[in-house]
Amino acid sequence: MLGETMRITYVLIVITCLSLANCQPTTNEVVEQIPAATSKEFTAPANVRFERNVQVAMRDGIRLTTDLLLPNDGQAPMATILIRTPYHAELSNKSTVLAGLLEAGYAVVHQHERGRYFSEGEFTMLANAVEDGWDTMDWITNQSWSNGSIGTYGCSSSAENQLKLAASNHPAHKVMVAMSAGVGIAEAGPFREQGNFWLGGVWQQGWFDYFYSSMFQDWPQFSADLSDQERQRLINSFDLKNQRWGVDLAAYNCSRMHLPMNQIMTQMDAPKNELNGYLAAGPAGPSWEEQRVSEGEMISIPGYWSEAIYDISSRSTLAYFDWNRQANQAAGRTNQVMRVTQGGHCSFGRETETTMIGDLELGDARFAHATNVLDWFDRWLKPTESPSPLPPAFQAYMGSGDWLATDSLQAEQIQTWELGALGTLVRENPGRAKTITYIYDPANPAPSLGGGIGGTGDDHHDGAFDQSKLEQRDDVIVFTSEALDTPMDLFGHAQIGLAVSSDRPDTDFTVKLVDVFPDGRAFNIGDTILRMRYRDGLDNPTPMVSGEVYKIELSPILLSRRIEAGHHIRVEVSSSNFPSYARNLNTGLDPYQSTQSEIANNSIHVGADAGSFIRLPVR
Repeated sequence: MLGETMRITYVLIVITCLSLANCQPTTNEVVEQIPAATSKEFTAPANVRFERNVQVAMRDGIRLTTDLLLPNDGQAPMATILIRTPYHAELSNKSTVLAGLLEAGYAVVHQHERGRYFSEGEFTMLANAVEDGWDTMDWITNQSWSNGSIGTYGCSSSAENQLKLAASNHPAHKVMVAMSAGVGIAEAGPFREQGNFWLGGVWQQGWFDYFYSSMFQDWPQFSADLSDQERQRLINSFDLKNQRWGVDLAAYNCSRMHLPMNQIMTQMDAPKNELNGYLAAGPAGPSWEEQRVSEGEMISIPGYWSEAIYDISSRSTLAYFDWNRQANQAAGRTNQVMRVTQGGHCSFGRETETTMIGDLELGDARFAHATNVLDWFDRWLKPTESPSPLPPAFQAYMGSGDWLATDSLQAEQIQTWELGALGTLVRENPGRAKTITYIYDPANPAPSLGGGIGGTGDDHHDGAFDQSKLEQRDDVIVFTSEALDTPMDLFGHAQIGLAVSSDRPDTDFTVKLVDVFPDGRAFNIGDTILRMRYRDGLDNPTPMVSGEVYKIELSPILLSRRIEAGHHIRVEVSSSNFPSYARNLNTGLDPYQSTQSEIANNSIHVGADAGSFIRLPVR
């Protein structure tokens, strides 16, 4: 938890490291972890047969390393839960979900994606999710211990690889549990995030450390001419989880400012990864949909989804989920449910009686995560004549132990709040028209303090933190409401409109929504950004005309939050939120290949009929 001293340190680090002159190349070393002791290796429960590193061949001959956990020694046919992952393990030895699955008599199949650990082939993110998933399901259904029914389970990449596979309708694929699955979605509703990598046409730079430390592509490989038995015997003698490329997060503090951006990985001596290919694809390239679903591709199998508000995954996932839910209903199926927490990425089931996200106290946010997962699998893999009623489509945490249950993402009431000339946020009569101009300098961007992604620096954290000191910057413009008379429950997408101008051909505008406590603490509850060249769409980049006023709509902010009585609603407007989002260099050139930057004089137009507002989804 960040204390006052750490906040001061954070500001000092930002001031130091946001100067390009102070950023020096960092030399990093490969860090080898100490091998885990044998006593810490997984031990299967009694009467569960554990087969390690079974070789499962794909249609192209590539063999994927697969672990099997078979209750009752695999003597009777049973339903299977398939987990495909690029990570070392999806479920820990102490996982209540794993224990529950085995106790309920499910076979659990855990497979490393191609090119990861000892699986053959070349690793790329989500590559061959359909083909390899399909072939693995074919293999499972041909085993004597399989009854022909398969569910899939996972969080993050282990969820994202389920989506395209689920949309392909393998006949054995009966049900899925997908958590924090946004990278598996290209476009849905108002979001064209292409897997949560872009927002408003801006690269979400918080991904840098993930590519560096988790998505490296070069892995040791055994000789391809080994038999399955030889491979399995050799793999059982090795442990690749020790071989991790590590870097101190402080190394990003200055490297994140390096220009051009597409040389940051080289500057950090990073292992081979796909980052520069993703930057080159841009926010509208056709390749994004190859391994990801978009609105229009229906997943018809039953889905239990979970998303967290302080996770960049949640925006586009809820948009896709809502479309997919309605498409299934139109086809006569009611089989999609969503749990929304106020936690972070893949934090489901770790809530406590005093849950916190960053410095924000959330209250008792616990829910029966493992029980919900197991019940969902039982409902569709072990159907009964009288199943229990389905939960509502959405269960969303509001705060103080309270959950909102609703079957609609569309709010019953939309409240419009206008940005006023005197820094006010009001329902009506925003006052006279006014233009507020500030300087945006790419060499001194407004630092990120919390949000939906963290890790690009030891001062870059996801979650909710007090923004009040950050709001003292001249390039952060704030608009604050009067104290609320009654609590306000918000769930859904908040729409944001701004009237803006600039003296540069391209720049960014950012918006942050803030919950201001009676004691003055101001906690971020959502943010968004728009790169102005994309104001008419990602497929139609157009430079700005100096001084011309543009009325723009930014990507919506997803909310699941109760604003208590006595609190204020605040909107922050700026032109940077770094390093969560890549800086705009204000030149109109390619921001990922350019080293040239310019200072921008940016303006926001507020007050009477200006067109600067936020619309809140009130429940």
